[in-house]
Amino acid sequence: MIPLQMFGINPLGSLVLAIVVPVVIIAFGTYAGVLMALQSFFDESSWQDVSTAEEE
Repeated sequence: MIPLQMFGINPLGSLVLAIVVPVVIIAFGTYAGVLMALQSFFDESSWQDVSTAEEE
């Protein structure tokens, strides 16, 4: 908890937290969404598997 308190005291730290945390959450959500779409539409777990299956 102490590092979070230190970021809260520092204005630059709070700005970094306000920008970095949402970006990380959005990036993870996008990654998870793409994996779920791959699995539901193509029954594959990577784009490489999808492209190899289309060539065959």
